[in-house]
Amino acid sequence: MGVAAKPILKLLETLLKKTQALLAVAALALSGAASAQVYGTVSAGVSKHDVDCAGTTSCDDTGSAYKVLGGYKFNPNIAIEGGYMNFGKTKAVVDGIELELGVTGVGVGAAFHQDFATNWNFVARLGLVQMKSKLTGRSGGASATFSDSGAELYAGLGVGYKLTKQMSLDAAMDFSKGEIDGSKANVAAFSVGLTFGF
Repeated sequence: MGVAAKPILKLLETLLKKTQALLAVAALALSGAASAQVYGTVSAGVSKHDVDCAGTTSCDDTGSAYKVLGGYKFNPNIAIEGGYMNFGKTKAVVDGIELELGVTGVGVGAAFHQDFATNWNFVARLGLVQMKSKLTGRSGGASATFSDSGAELYAGLGVGYKLTKQMSLDAAMDFSKGEIDGSKANVAAFSVGLTFGF
């Protein structure tokens, strides 16, 4: 083999190694994309507000709750989620004035998914939610509304049963805080719903 051919062979060898490296990276990216999944969750249930009912004529700190979430799984276990959560309302009567406190939030966070038995899975959620608390008072024909908002942590735990490969029946508990005029209260929601994979 001539001396002039050696630099060409060395160049081809270098190009081959780089091509192999690029193919390896592409294979990893494709395998990651294959395990990635977009999903959505819709659920409804009951809420509970940790409020002080002392001094009220009547007080109901439970209500209807629901949530709508969208998520993206980077792999079978780790996902990012975002969505809307309604933590229901507390209704009370104080000195003839009807009070209604509603708490809602829009948030984003991380979710950890884990299968623990055939068709059964577990999920833990942690994130940040922009909470809005709205207090409405009514007396006779008059009414007044005051609202407050702020960022709060939220957490959730859930369990699901796979009905099909792309759909599961879920039950979950979600927790956060609501705030009105500097006073904070824990809020929680238990819901049952469906998760759909796309």
